[in-house]
Amino acid sequence: MALNAFFILSFLMLLILHPLSAQWSKTLHQSVGLPDTLTRFSIRSNYPVDTIGWIGSDIIIETNVIISGIKESIFDYLIKSDRYKWIFTAEVFGLLKPIQFQAPKLEGMTEQVKLKIYIPEYFKASENNFFILSTLKE
Repeated sequence: MALNAFFILSFLMLLILHPLSAQWSKTLHQSVGLPDTLTRFSIRSNYPVDTIGWIGSDIIIETNVIISGIKESIFDYLIKSDRYKWIFTAEVFGLLKPIQFQAPKLEGMTEQVKLKIYIPEYFKASENNFFILSTLKE
């Protein structure tokens, strides 16, 4: 009996002293407005992008984040930071890009990011994530 209690107590101490990490996931949504005078833009990303046409006038970004090898508090911090936020800049032409283009990773962290970007249907896809205003826009 005393030996069983010793093993149980030892196991519990190991759990307390060794921080547990698990796989965490979250889906984030962001809306990005487009200027009325915009005729073309491109998307720059380090992650795979699935573009989908829709009837709205803004760009909607759906970011699915799966991270393992870190504590939940670190995951929450990464989600609340600008790590997965996007901005639209109107330089020579429009550019949709993440705020932190090269986001650093922590030791032992495994990160998977999947993007679905909903593009207004009056923009037609060209090559290499480049979109041009269609003449059908009313």
